[in-house]
Parts: sequence; structure tokens; C-alpha cells
Amino acid sequence: MAVSQSAAPRPGALLNLQGVEESQRAALWSRSARTFFPGLSVRSSPVNPQMGSITGITFGAGRLWTVLSPPLLVSYDPDDAPENLTQIFSVMLQLEGTTIACQHRTCVLHPGEFCVIDSKSPFDLEVSAVSSRIMFMQMPRHAVLSRYPYLERRTAETFDPEEGGAILLRSLLMSLLETAPLLEDEQRATALAVTIQMLGAPKLHSGDSTHEIGWRVRTALACIDTQLSDTSLTANRVSKLQGISRRRLDDLMTRAMGTSVTAQIWIRRLTQAATELADPRYRERTVSEIAFEAGFEDAAHFTRAFKRRYQCTPREWRNRGGYLSTHGEGM
Repeated sequence: MAVSQSAAPRPGALLNLQGVEESQRAALWSRSARTFFPGLSVRSSPVNPQMGSITGITFGAGRLWTVLSPPLLVSYDPDDAPENLTQIFSVMLQLEGTTIACQHRTCVLHPGEFCVIDSKSPFDLEVSAVSSRIMFMQMPRHAVLSRYPYLERRTAETFDPEEGGAILLRSLLMSLLETAPLLEDEQRATALAVTIQMLGAPKLHSGDSTHEIGWRVRTALACIDTQLSDTSLTANRVSKLQGISRRRLDDLMTRAMGTSVTAQIWIRRLTQAATELADPRYRERTVSEIAFEAGFEDAAHFTRAFKRRYQCTPREWRNRGGYLSTHGEGM
């Protein structure tokens, strides 16, 4: 499936090898890769690459990148990256050419295909053809995996490009690439939140153990997300709206997500608060205001719950720009 890229704008150009003296291109590309993506190292590349560019634009607490790469092999080691940059989860869409991605498994991305990559674990990317153009959206890891924990086990796996949910997500990513320069900061931050939500749209293969995440669980999670600010939201209300017993919905939710419906409500409230605390757009809002908007009625209770989940206070989280102080994320 070809994905046309000829008309797409090039926002936030950071590097373009065109115009760079040929003898300096390889060294510049390698140095730039390490600068823009700490923890990444170029293991092999042409002596004088004929092309190569990197563009990026901020999307709230995330970033949208477009990379035109010459043939190369790059490796990422989280031990060589700052702690905050290991708290990133990315969706990578192939635009032109092919890219081989390896993280726990190996997949080959062709135009129109995408996979997810977790910065918490090492990975390799290889371009063996003349060139490869990819785009990827970096998102806060905690915001993604608190909603879709099964994606942690699905990295470097190609989603079916013809499946309805995958088509929907791909269309969103392409639209963001085209409209990014036209959007204001607040609009891009909103688009990031939408992208995170849309990661749940592509269906998983029915033969996988995670197939238990069926339409009831997806619908229940969507119901929770749209009513988070309502302090009276309960698991009983969610199950009633689903037309299913509380016990049955809890069973399905636990099998799919590893937690009960009530736990999902609190996890998602904490995730929303953590995302907004790390977002510069909300700097003028107090911690209490953000907590109340996420559905907490008591600031002290919010602080205690936040510290249990993120191992730091909300203010410490905000001051660090939103990343974990330890490797745990449990409640």
C-alpha cells in the first residue's frame, strides 16, 4: 500500500544533508541521531549518504518526527538515555521504502504499515534499501500503557494495515503530519491525547491471549474516559450503561487489563492528572485544580494516590517534566 507523501509539509526541520559536503555527511548524521534521540547509535551507514533529513514538532508532552533515512543500522540502549527519555512509547508509520524493526521480535514495515516501539527496552532499526521515510509519534509511556498495557507485549509487530481500526489510526497520523504546521500548541496537545486514545482502535489477532479485550471492555474504557471529571462515576454506573452485571464486567476487565473497573477509573484519573501536570499548557493551573478536573474530590487523597503510583508528589512530577523516579509504575 503506497502512502503518498509528496504534498506533506516539512515542519520543524532539524537536519537536512542536502547542501552538506559529502565527506561530512556520515559523521553529521551519526552525531545528529545521538543528539535528537539520546541512547541511539549508528552502527553502520554509507560513507557518503546521498540523502537524509530529520524534522520534528512538539505535540503537547509528545513529539511528531519525520525521518528520511539512508541505508543504515541503528541501535537504541535505554541505559545510554536520560531517565525521562526512557518514559516514551512511540507509534511508527512507514511512509516510503521499508524499515526493519527489532524489539523482542522482528517486523518489516512497508508503506502504510505501522508498529509500536517502547523506549524502556533496547531496539534496532535497519534500512537496507536506498532510503526509507518514516514518521513516528512519541507519547508519554505511562499515558499509553495505563490505558493499553497489552501494547507493551506487542512492540515491533506489524498491525494489519487493512483492518478498520488500523486504517482509522493511520488516517489520523497522516492528517497530523499534514496539518502539524497549521496547528497551535493547544491543538497539537489535544491531537496527542486523541492519538493515545486511538491506539486502542486496531484489533489484535484473535489467536493472541489478549483477544479477551473485546468490544465490551473497549466500550467500558471509552465510557470511563468520557466521564472522568464526574466525581460520582462508579463501576456500577459503567456496568449499567453496558447492560451487563458489575461482576461480569469486573471479570472481563480483570482478564483484559489486569485490574477491576474501579481500579481503571482511578488509574485513568491519575494518568490524566499526570499528563496535564507535565504539559506546559497547564502551568498556570494549580495541582488542586488539575486534580479536581480529573475527578478527585480531595486534594490530600489525590496526592497520596499519586505518590503511590508515581513514587513522587504531583509537584515533583511537574518539576521533573513528567517522568518516573524509579522503574515501577504500580498502584
